Parts: sequence; structure tokens; C-alpha cells
Amino acid sequence: MCCKGVIRAAMVALTLAMFSCGALPRGTAPKTMPAMLIDSTLTTRRDTTPPSDYPAEAHKVWHYIEGLKAYRLQEDSTRARHHFERALQLDTAYAPAAYHTAAMLATKDNDEAERYSRRAYHTDTNNVWYNAQLGRLQIFREQYDEGIRIYNNILRLQGNNPENHRILAMLYSEKEQPFSAIIVLDSAEMRFGIHEAISPLKRQLLVATAQYDRALKQSEELIAADPYNIENYIVAAELYAHAQKDSLAMVNYQKALALDSTSVDVLGSLNDYYGRRNDHPNYLRTLVPLYASKRVPLQGKIENFKRLTSNIEYYKQYYGQLNQLAMTVAVTHPDDYEAMELYTGHLITTGDMDRALEIYKSHVNDSVPRVEIFNTILDIESFKKRADSVEYYTRRAMERFPDRAEFILRRGTYYLVNHQYRKAEEAFVEALKRIDSDSLRGATLSMIGDAQYSDNRPKAAFRSYEKALKLLPDDAGLLNNYSYFLSEKGRDLERALEMSSRAIEISRNNSTYLDTYAWILYKLGRYEEAKKAMRQAIALDQTQSEVLMCHYGDILHALGENFMARIYWEKARDGGFDKAEIEARLEKLKK
Repeated sequence: MCCKGVIRAAMVALTLAMFSCGALPRGTAPKTMPAMLIDSTLTTRRDTTPPSDYPAEAHKVWHYIEGLKAYRLQEDSTRARHHFERALQLDTAYAPAAYHTAAMLATKDNDEAERYSRRAYHTDTNNVWYNAQLGRLQIFREQYDEGIRIYNNILRLQGNNPENHRILAMLYSEKEQPFSAIIVLDSAEMRFGIHEAISPLKRQLLVATAQYDRALKQSEELIAADPYNIENYIVAAELYAHAQKDSLAMVNYQKALALDSTSVDVLGSLNDYYGRRNDHPNYLRTLVPLYASKRVPLQGKIENFKRLTSNIEYYKQYYGQLNQLAMTVAVTHPDDYEAMELYTGHLITTGDMDRALEIYKSHVNDSVPRVEIFNTILDIESFKKRADSVEYYTRRAMERFPDRAEFILRRGTYYLVNHQYRKAEEAFVEALKRIDSDSLRGATLSMIGDAQYSDNRPKAAFRSYEKALKLLPDDAGLLNNYSYFLSEKGRDLERALEMSSRAIEISRNNSTYLDTYAWILYKLGRYEEAKKAMRQAIALDQTQSEVLMCHYGDILHALGENFMARIYWEKARDGGFDKAEIEARLEKLKK
């Protein structure tokens, strides 16, 4: 069990509080001791002197008081330090000045603060203030053995403060001595009874040391002492659950819920209980009020929902409950985009695209428009092949985002995919007017070329590809498409081969690019090389492309390997390649 962070945080707060509240340790009679670590540069700077009527033996007190005034009233730590050093120069054993110097340095330089604190401590080892300060500084410096020694001494001097018992127990715990920590807390409970500063820590240590029966007894005592504290019932329920006493665990959960049925702490613990037992219906049921609570961070809900829906079989089995969770998030966070995305994503995943689309469309007039909203609408409308809606929402998007050419490009892509090549070209040409990036202009010119070639206008397409190549000379996709279309028309085959080779070099192990390379070799009559490249393409292809099968059949036929050519042509036909073209090839084999 690690209490380091808790210990250090508590010590910082205590140190600041003690200094600011003006707690002054009593002065102690000087003892013979060596001068320690006096900063001589500070003692000679801004040297003020006490009034002339001050007796010499009181000068140290005057400097000490002036130091306190400078720090507390004037917030001048430099002047305060000067006066404290002057007091220590006059009396090296003047502990109050060393003590307050250490307090002033505690949040700035722990090592130096520890030296001054130790100086005060050695002046009077029975002074509780000096012990407490040095103990805190030892904790800051993670000197836990020394801290344990000092806090044992503090308990001897001031055993009536439960906080000292708690800190000592935490120090033992940090040193991995939990049983010693429990002994300290047992002693404290004998003195103070059930105490909020002691008992929860003791219960925690009992669980850590597997003393569950004692931990349960401790929980019962805490409940008896404070029957309206929900946390006590939660801990008792968790302990009973750990001990496999489920009925008693549920009794305590019900008591906690009776005190506050909306408590996130209770519901969260109960939800974990069901989750550990793989009780999925109750686990999902108890998630609903947690999803409905704004005390639970939205990001946590999103991550939890993603985890639950990552398994498609689980998604199907518990669709109703998961649908309720998604709706709950949307209702609880109506103005949050991420909450809407969770719900609409759920709708799209489960096939209710129209409902998701309806929600997205309800946001197109938001005062602060979002690009993602329009992109998703266009994605769905494109998927549903609704050209009118694609046109309409592209216009709406351009009205809201006049400088974003991406929406026109999306419209062009939609037309290109749906074989409306002239409309695609028009959209891409319009987009070019708004694009000032060379890379995006090159990509757009490439898509114009694709549309033109598909529209049976190869000369226009090749002009567009040439323009694109000037902007994107190393774009593998562009090089591949241009070289393939050249081979289809039987033009500039050597240049086409060079471009195809470059595409393969840029994007290795791409079956489509290797197919283009092999096909150009075939067109050049270099059949053995074409066969080798095509075999590599087929080996890399994960889709069993009918085009690759047909091309390989053509290459094998050119090499006179007619039996294998027939096999690959038939595979191409069965895979969806134009049946008439394949039958024509097969007829050649019969002659």
C-alpha cells in the first residue's frame, strides 16, 4: 500500500497552516552547540539594528520579531530571512529563528529547510513543534526511517493527537510494515475509540494484510458509530463481496441506496460488483443511472460504451440495454457533440441510418457549424446514392464553409463512383478554383483525368494526367493509373513501363500496381517477365481480383500454357469478369 502522495500532501498543508497561523514555539535556554550553517552574505545585507534602549541580550528577540513582521505583514521573505540569520548569529542556539527559517524554506528548498529544522530540533528534542516540523520535512525528503523515529517520539510527547497516530501508521505502511501500522492504529483506537482519522486507514490495512474478519468487524463498528455514513456501507458491502457473502453484500448496498439512491459512489461500487460476477443484465441496468449522472465524466461513459460494443456478439445479445445507454448519454448531454456522436454512431452500427441522418441534419443550422456534421451527412447520402441530397447538402456546406473545397471534391467523388463522369468533372473543375495547395491541385487533376478517361475521352484525360504529374511526380496512384490507361490504348508503352516501375518502387507489395506493371510487359511482348510479375501480384492479392485472373490467363495463353490459361480465365469469369469476353477467350482455345 502506497501512502506517499497522501503523506506529502498532508505535510505541505500542515506546514503552510502552522506558519501562517502564527504558532510560535517557545524559546529555549541556550545550550552549548557549534555554529551551524549561517549564511554570512545574508547577515551583512540590509543590516538594521535594534533601538538603542534595547538591552544587548534582547537583540536576538528583536531581530526574530522583525523577521516575523517582515514575512507575515510585509510578505518580504528576503528581509525576514535576514533578521532570522541575524538572530542566529547573535545566538547560534536560538531555536525559534531556526524553526521559522525552516518553515519559510519548506516549500522552496527541502534540503536547506531540513538543516535549519534539525538545528531547532537538536536545541530541544522534547519540543513537539520542532519534532513535528522535522518529521514533516523527513517525509518530504522520503526519509521514512527517520520519520518513523521522530513520529514515535512525537507520540511519546503528544499522544493525544489522532493525526500523529495516523501519520506514523502511514509511514510504517510506506516502509511495507503494515502490521506495525496496524499496531499503532490499534493503540490509537484504544485511546480515541472509533475515529474518522484512524479507523478507515486501519480497515484498509486489514484488507491489505488479508485480515478480512477483522476488517468486517471494523466496518460494523464504523456503521454502528455513524449509521448515516454511506461510505461505511459501501466498504462493508465490498468486504462481504470479497468474502463471497453475497447476500450480506447486497444488504449493505441496499442500506446505502436507501440513504441515497442516486449516489454515484454506491451505484459505481454495485456496478463493479455485478461486473466481477459477469451478471451482465444487472451490470447494464446499474450503468443506466451512472450514464444519467453528470457527476460521471462523459469521456468515461464513451470509453465504457466503446468497450461494451467492441464485441459484436455482445452487442447483439444486449442490444436493448445498450440502446438505452446510448439514449441516456444523448439525453444527459444534449449539447455535447461527442455525446451525439456516440448515439448516432450506435444508430449507424445497428442499421438505423435514417434516424442518425435525421439527427445530423437537425444540426446543419447550428450557430457554430461543424465540418464533421456535413461530412457525415454527405457520407450517408452518398452511401444511399441520393444525388439530389448530395447536391443540396454540398451547397449548404459551401454556404457555411465557403473556403472548404473538400465539399465540392466529395460531390465530385460521389459522381465519379456512380459513373456520372461529366458531373464529376464539373465538380472537380469547380473545386480547382478554390484550391491553392499544389498537392491537392495535383490530386484533383488526377481525378479529373480519371473522370475523362472513364467518359471515353483519353486525350483529355492524358492532358490532365500530365498536368497532375508536374505537381505530384511521385504519386504512386497517379503513376499507376496513367501508365495503365496508356497501356490500354497501346500508347507510349516504354514510358508507361517506366512510370509503373516507379509506382512499384514507391509503394511496394501493392498487387494492383504489380498487375499494371505485368500488363504493360505483356503489351510489350515480354511475356516471361510479365508472368513473373503477375504471379507476385496474385500472391499478394487478398481479394481474388477477377481482373488479375483474366490478365494472368492472357499472359499464360501468350506463352502457350493453354491449360493453365483456361483455369485462370474460368476463375475470372466465376469472380464476375465480363462473361462474354471470357467466353470469347475460351473459344480461341478450341480452334
